[in-house]
Amino acid sequence: MIETAPFPAAAPLAAPLARLGQFAVRLARTDAERFAAYRLRYEVFHRERGVNAPWMDHANHIEADAFDPHCDHIVVIDTAARALGEAPPIVGTYRVMAGPASALGWYADTEFALAPLFARHPGQRFCEVGRSCVAPAYRSMRTIEALWCGLWAYACLNAIDAYFGAASFPGTDPRAHAHTLSHLFHNARASADWHVSARAGRAVSMDMLAAEMVDRHAALRAMPPLVRGYLRVNAAFSSQAFVDEKFGTTDVFVLARFAAAPMAYRKRVERVTGLRHPNL
Repeated sequence: MIETAPFPAAAPLAAPLARLGQFAVRLARTDAERFAAYRLRYEVFHRERGVNAPWMDHANHIEADAFDPHCDHIVVIDTAARALGEAPPIVGTYRVMAGPASALGWYADTEFALAPLFARHPGQRFCEVGRSCVAPAYRSMRTIEALWCGLWAYACLNAIDAYFGAASFPGTDPRAHAHTLSHLFHNARASADWHVSARAGRAVSMDMLAAEMVDRHAALRAMPPLVRGYLRVNAAFSSQAFVDEKFGTTDVFVLARFAAAPMAYRKRVERVTGLRHPNL
């Protein structure tokens, strides 16, 4: 069993984006809070998954790269897990970048060609999401819901029309995920107008199995919870995966447009957050 250090605690709560049961969701406001999110990422990506990227700070147990200073960091805090005299722990995090980072651009553009997508939709405000990370004991749809309530609130406050990013499957052998990737290809592939191609060299077609060979229930069971969460909001996926050797993952491009989200979902997050999207 992998041993990990205790998950980092957050500072006292301030201005939550959303509350969902025991979870409070808000933006990290201080360096200490951001570093707490980086340490959670380190625990999951390095200690649990074995990623050993050059930008990791092993001395301080931090996973952060050059894009992080350009991002906001959404954190999920378990308010019911506070120990006596301690702040409640951060159990989930997401980073969001509402515009390309100066001199860096978009992170996902290193794996997927984004320029044609943006050119086709000049009136849309896009925001990149990434580094989704949840503590092992909290990997359930409830935590994903909390993260998505935070994303909804952030989108409402910043008039964001669509989130995009790379969703990851473990390992660098796409064939190990043939069933699930084929399900996404046949049932959740982006239309031509919203399509994004993976960068040449590490691009792999997700059309591995014929549609009649795909068992929907088996494919859903094998998916990471985050990918299932994207499907619930009618997100669209690329038709190609990208093999990310740095993180040891197989990545798919995902685009979540709020105009495409089911009305029932939109009403639910409106009730939880008290916010309506200004463009819907």
